[in-house]
Amino acid sequence: MSRRAAFREQAWPEDPVFKELALKWAEAVSEQVLDWVWRAFDALRIGPMAQVDLTRSAEQLERDLANLHFIEIQSLWRRETDGFSALSPGHEIPEFESRHSAQAKPPAHDLGFVHLENPRVIWPIEAKVVRKPCALSAYLTDVREKFVAGIAAPFVDQGAMIGYLLAGTAREVFASLESELSQTLKHPSAFAARDHRTSFHGRDKSPFGRALPDLLLHHLVMACFQG
Repeated sequence: MSRRAAFREQAWPEDPVFKELALKWAEAVSEQVLDWVWRAFDALRIGPMAQVDLTRSAEQLERDLANLHFIEIQSLWRRETDGFSALSPGHEIPEFESRHSAQAKPPAHDLGFVHLENPRVIWPIEAKVVRKPCALSAYLTDVREKFVAGIAAPFVDQGAMIGYLLAGTAREVFASLESELSQTLKHPSAFAARDHRTSFHGRDKSPFGRALPDLLLHHLVMACFQG
C-alpha cells in the first residue's frame, strides 16, 4: 500500500492528545447520537414507511431507507441544535483513514456523525436490510470486516449497526446475533424501551497497522412494518 497524507491528515495531525480526545468525544456524544437515530426512524416509520408494503420487492431498498433515515436525522439535529453543535450528521461519509492507496476511493459509512473540531473523527453507523431474523450474512460481514477489523471506527471505541427488519422479531435477531458473536448482548438502560443491544469486541490493529481501541458496538433492530 502506497499513499501520502491526505489534506485532513495534514490539517488535523495526530498529536499526543489526539486519540484521547477522540475517545472522550465519542463517549460524550454517544447517547445523543443514538437517540436522534431512533427518533428519526420513528418519524420515518409513521410517515412514508406506513404507506408502503415493504414485504413486496423494492429496488435499492437499503440505500433508499438509509438516505431517508438520514434526512430525518438531519431534520432533528437542525431543529434541536439550531445548526450549532460539536457534531454534524452525514450520509455516505468517507473514512479516509481506511483508504487503500492514493487513488482508491475511501470506504464510506452509511450514516454517521462527524466531529466538527476534528473531521477525521467519525461516530460511524452501518445499515443493513434484514429480511428475516436468520438472514444476517450481510449484517455480520459489516460487523466483522468493517467494525472489528478496524475499517470503521479507527479512532473511536463506539459505533452502531442498524438492522431494518422486514419480518420476524427483534428478539429473534438478537438471539441469532448472540449465537454468531458468541456473547450475551447487553441492553443499555438509556434505551430500555428500544430494541437496542450492545456487543463488545477486543481489537488489535487495523489492516493498515494502526492500533485500535476496543469497540462497543450498538445493534439497533428497527421493525419496518406496522404492528
